[in-house]
Amino acid sequence: MRRVLSISGRIVLGTFAVGLLVLSVSIAPVNRTLPVDQSFYIEMMSRIDSAVNLQSATDTTDLSVGFGKASITPAYPTATAGYVKRKRKIFSAVRDSVFVRTMAINKSGRMYFIVSLDMLIVPPLLYRQLKEQLPAYGYSIDQVFLGATHTHNSIGQWDDSVVGEIYAGDYNSELVDFLREQIIRSMHHAVADLKPGNFNYGAVAVPDAVTNRLVGSGPVDSLLHILEVIRDDGTKGILTSFTAHATCMSSKDLRLSRDYPGELVDRLQTSGYTFAMFMAGAVGSHAPIRQPSGDSKIKTMGNLLAEAFKKDSLKPVRPGNVYLVNIPLNLGQRQVKILPNWRVRSWLSSWLMGEHTVNLSVLKIGEVVMLGTPCDFSGLLTPEIYHAAARHNVHAFITSFNGGYIGYITPDRYYDLDAYETQTMNWYGPGNGTYLQDCLIRIISNLEL
Repeated sequence: MRRVLSISGRIVLGTFAVGLLVLSVSIAPVNRTLPVDQSFYIEMMSRIDSAVNLQSATDTTDLSVGFGKASITPAYPTATAGYVKRKRKIFSAVRDSVFVRTMAINKSGRMYFIVSLDMLIVPPLLYRQLKEQLPAYGYSIDQVFLGATHTHNSIGQWDDSVVGEIYAGDYNSELVDFLREQIIRSMHHAVADLKPGNFNYGAVAVPDAVTNRLVGSGPVDSLLHILEVIRDDGTKGILTSFTAHATCMSSKDLRLSRDYPGELVDRLQTSGYTFAMFMAGAVGSHAPIRQPSGDSKIKTMGNLLAEAFKKDSLKPVRPGNVYLVNIPLNLGQRQVKILPNWRVRSWLSSWLMGEHTVNLSVLKIGEVVMLGTPCDFSGLLTPEIYHAAARHNVHAFITSFNGGYIGYITPDRYYDLDAYETQTMNWYGPGNGTYLQDCLIRIISNLEL
């Protein structure tokens, strides 16, 4: 009997020791050293200064703009991406088809593209394919400003990591190939449609269309950003960007849909625009109106935004250069939290989530500057960026999901808040809200007119 107990004790102690060893190599305390106190901060600011050194210039050469789109509605059922609780369920019906939309801009013989997908994000694997294969068509990824509408009812199955397959369904390489081909198709359509034209821009506050989902009754960025094209032949196009999450449909609704961005685009295209597109703005911490989920909520959101748009609030974009650059973003050590003060070690998070290069994107059209980020960028971080833009005589707005994904970037003061955005989805440790703010403001400071 004593021998049996002795063996059992050794097994228990051995199991306990192995468990401790596994924990010691798998988890670690959260490193609370702020980015500003780490070497990569200075390196990143220097990288921005080197990449964005454009001063004002008046370029009076003709500008041409073209519009293109292609369907990305799959010919077969796929899993949807947007709600983990769906557990990889496939879409049950098509409420409204999903597309990729492209605006091509030709300025001084140089081509640029603004591309938006009716998807949750621009998947990193899709970005990688575009980077590798666009040169075969005569283009470069550095000519493309990417974004997504962030609808939570579009196609998944575009990520091959462990975590990616949990929230987007089993990876399907053929689907990613299809998405790449349709993006390139929409770019070709836009180039074939090039016609001389000019831009107008503006921003309209729509406070009734957005709520703060991080701290309840807190502040919001309620600006609807507008970039309008009027071509010499009378045809018009428009790009809009807003901060509310496209989550008007519940997690139980399995219909494929563009959500409220699709409703807004449709409304604009029936009000005189030949072409309309939408890009998710600083959607972190921001939700749509508090109203029961479903078709009625989608229509209400579309109506609020479409009716807020006033053409007389737009200003002509002054003649100037068009400029696009993607700047590799240094983030330091990944810190995915499992408890408020404990994180998964970097090697394990890399295995679970994969590793991808991420960038900050800058598209300047005259005095308008679009800033693309690889995250759910919080709208609570935008006021300081808008103020910096005003000081430097530019009109800036921020978009999310530019081809990489690093989780949520929220204000530093909420890092320890017990909330989804700040615990589960804040992946790079304290201080990254201020860090990305500083990066975007640094970019703006190099673009003064």
